[in-house]
Amino acid sequence: MARQNFLGLVVSQGRMQKTVKVRVETKVFNRRINKELFRRKDYLVHDEGQISREGDLVRIEATRPLSKRKFFSIAEIIKNKGQQFALYESQAKKQVAQEEDQKTKEFLQRRSERKGTSDSVLLRDIRVIQDALSRGESSQELKEIKARYEIEDFTPETVKQLLQLDVMKLEGQLEAQSSRIDNVQMRVQQLLDDEASANEFLKSHGVADPVALKKNIKKNMLRKHVLQDL
Repeated sequence: MARQNFLGLVVSQGRMQKTVKVRVETKVFNRRINKELFRRKDYLVHDEGQISREGDLVRIEATRPLSKRKFFSIAEIIKNKGQQFALYESQAKKQVAQEEDQKTKEFLQRRSERKGTSDSVLLRDIRVIQDALSRGESSQELKEIKARYEIEDFTPETVKQLLQLDVMKLEGQLEAQSSRIDNVQMRVQQLLDDEASANEFLKSHGVADPVALKKNIKKNMLRKHVLQDL
């Protein structure tokens, strides 16, 4: 006697050992409306090799009762879409991890470069002076530092004065940056208050149709181009 067969889609996999849930659609004639309708039914299906994945189109066939609710087993995988997706997902995770690792390395490299460039000549000179004072030595490098800052002799007080110079330099940089931010905000607000000027400004910076831009997008683009100009 031929066994009962259905074609269905694997909708759940991995929750129970050697068991998947397969959704089967069958046509049922509805006498009330005199029309055939699709009816969905989910079956617990035995998967001995545990090879089917969610999304696979499979053929299931009736078998001896394997449990209280399991009367079918996987007979054939018609289309292994689920397996292809699982492979793609695993590859995508690896690729994303590699990209994140690369971005992290690039970020650390940029930060290291910024740290190297921001480490001012003055601070490096101070380290040289401190080493010389601790060893009681004088070198050609110290003579060059003396000439650079017009210093006759090095003492612990000299180091304090040089550190104060560096603090003043940093304060000046912060003030300049703060002033630049204020100027940008002021310029952006002026353009936002005058829509015609804002549109003309964006057109002059290569924006094709600034009138069609949403308010928040226009504001961001104005800020971007104002920053580039200043």
